[in-house]
Amino acid sequence: MPSTEVTTQTVRAEDGATAQVRFHRRPGDPSAPVLVCMPAMGTRAVSYTPLAEALARAGFQVVLGELRGQGTSSVRVRRGVRYGYHEMVTYDYPALFRAVAAAFPEAPRHLLGHSLGGQLGTLYLSQEPHMAAGAILVGAPSCHYRGWPFPQRLGMLAGFQLAAAFSSAYGYFPGRRIGVLGNDSAQILRDMAAQVRTGRYHVPSSPVDFEPWLAELDLPVLAVTVRGDGMAPPAGVRGLSDKLTSARVTHWELVLGDGVRGSRHYGWIRDHASLVDRVRTFVDQA
Repeated sequence: MPSTEVTTQTVRAEDGATAQVRFHRRPGDPSAPVLVCMPAMGTRAVSYTPLAEALARAGFQVVLGELRGQGTSSVRVRRGVRYGYHEMVTYDYPALFRAVAAAFPEAPRHLLGHSLGGQLGTLYLSQEPHMAAGAILVGAPSCHYRGWPFPQRLGMLAGFQLAAAFSSAYGYFPGRRIGVLGNDSAQILRDMAAQVRTGRYHVPSSPVDFEPWLAELDLPVLAVTVRGDGMAPPAGVRGLSDKLTSARVTHWELVLGDGVRGSRHYGWIRDHASLVDRVRTFVDQA
């Protein structure tokens, strides 16, 4: 029997949206912990395949979730297609975690959320904390502009308000065309712009003020800052983790090798050896 078995499953949300999700199982060890990996904004799940394979070799079972509008999602980004934090937290994350619970009934589940995937995963777990045994948040900041140093914080504030206004007029955010992140819904940009401006997770698409729910979330959390990551600076990462006043938060800085090319925000997906070791320790302790 192979140590790891990779299958694909269609996960259907309550509103009908679907995604093709990859499950990395360990048939010989069905109680091995499961890491539910959720991508960054505008990033396809397949980009995390090298990380998933390394985690599987380290003894984990892994599920590569997909953000709405990206990769294998049935929701295609175009004019007139509206979705925001509300749809992902209310429909997508619950459908995925329930599918994971059904597929791995003997195994503890942990969120492994990158950037926006970690933020949204934390909002979801604040509503259904029983669905996970813990959370690993990698480069997942509150997007409040004050989490960035001066003068970058001014660019962060102005840039997201401009992007939200442009997306509303254009019909969606054409990130691939302008070379910033990926294509996404205009509502996502409006929600993010509101959080950038106010620092609060009470966004236009959702009737829920998540702030008190975040304060009550009682889970072990590993908050990972990647050294040199300008998209998730230390103060930004603490801006999210500091909202989790009932959680048992451990902060850890990930230092990438000198040979990593491109953005540090994404470089850890391939330069992942030390992260895999740290996640192993965290999950064992949790």
